[in-house]
Amino acid sequence: MIIRICQLQKIYYYPRVIEKLRDTLNLISKKSGKIGSFLILLLIILVSISVILRYVFSIGFIWLQDLYIWIHAIFILLGLAYTLNADEHVRIDLLYRSFKEKVKKKINFIGILLFGLPVSFILIFKGFDYFYRSFLLNESSKESGGLPFIFILKFFIFLMGVLLFFELSRQILNFLRKK
Repeated sequence: MIIRICQLQKIYYYPRVIEKLRDTLNLISKKSGKIGSFLILLLIILVSISVILRYVFSIGFIWLQDLYIWIHAIFILLGLAYTLNADEHVRIDLLYRSFKEKVKKKINFIGILLFGLPVSFILIFKGFDYFYRSFLLNESSKESGGLPFIFILKFFIFLMGVLLFFELSRQILNFLRKK
């Protein structure tokens, strides 16, 4: 009797853990997108300042140009998981749009397993190596007067892989739950 109750509790507890994990992964993807959206506002301000300084006052700062390139790159890297979460990524759907919803979900699931997860693993492992090597070398901009600490920017490649993996995991859990 006691063993049977424990087994029932495990069955009841497991889906709650999976639901909590799914919700947490969903929150991480959405928060990364929100952070990215604030970066766009910052990017607009920095580019505007740069243009005004350059064309009105004839003053140019290389570090400012580097900074808005960095912010643009970070926006893109953080936005990948959010875009996938919102199902707003670019796809060629000449045939896809005519499929039934069940077929679309299966195609998405197979795509995640065959393409998404391998790409996220490559981004995680290669991105970390890329970041770590830059960190050890204390790499900075090749332009004189550019920004130092390029490893910070390269860290976001690794982070993009992690965020992508989290979002793909959430989508896998969604697919398995609805089966």
